Amino acid sequence: MGRNQWISVAVASALLLLTYWGCPVRPPEMKSGFDRGPLEATGLESLIRAARPDLSPAQMATLASLEERLVAAEGNEEEKRDLQEQLAGEWYRAGQPAISGIYARQIAENAGTEESWSITATTFNLCLQRESSDEKTRQFCASQAEQAYQAAISLNPDNADNRINLALAYTDYPPQDNPMKGILMLRDLEKKYPENARVYITLGQLAIKTNQLDRAVIRLEKAVALAPDNPDAVCPLAKVYENLDRVEESALMATRCTDILKAIREQEAN
Repeated sequence: MGRNQWISVAVASALLLLTYWGCPVRPPEMKSGFDRGPLEATGLESLIRAARPDLSPAQMATLASLEERLVAAEGNEEEKRDLQEQLAGEWYRAGQPAISGIYARQIAENAGTEESWSITATTFNLCLQRESSDEKTRQFCASQAEQAYQAAISLNPDNADNRINLALAYTDYPPQDNPMKGILMLRDLEKKYPENARVYITLGQLAIKTNQLDRAVIRLEKAVALAPDNPDAVCPLAKVYENLDRVEESALMATRCTDILKAIREQEAN
């Protein structure tokens, strides 16, 4: 399987963020956590000042116009939300997930649904994955992602995805006092959700990152057994087999991966 196919799978997941900007009221039990957030240290204005040199004139004009309209819309909640959605999308497309996340959080605070808090958290988590993010911004995004995932979890404790994503946020930016927090959380989730393929996919991905390929095989094979048509399980397993010189197994899994991706593309086209 070619490099471009691997990249396309990851890009497709990230692009899902662009299909939705709106939706979720801050749970009362999360108020103290949000009040402790580092917005005063790394807030919207400072992030915008830092991002401005990287914007094109067209982007600057679009964002300035949206900001002016947002100020003028004070008191009109429906219009405010629409403008916040547009600002979140524009900043995301401009390659500034930290700023996009702030607007997504404003939407979530007013809407109060699990979905919007999850989107907010995912946006901030993308900030953590950017190599160009400075330490101060990464710290800010880590705190915001944690708070947003916790809000989503408080609204739907039975949804394993938000717990998995929170664990991943901890692995992307480990707490100084508990660097293994994300890994330990995932191991707990494996016990709690033994039939959830995504738990094993995530553990497999982390094993690949640390070059523990034999362990990655175990995790990904379990994921494939649970979700045989999930490309996030099948495609990485083909690559791990290849790296371990398990040629026949790699070829079979690569063919399976190609067939799954082709079926997905055909389904999307119809």
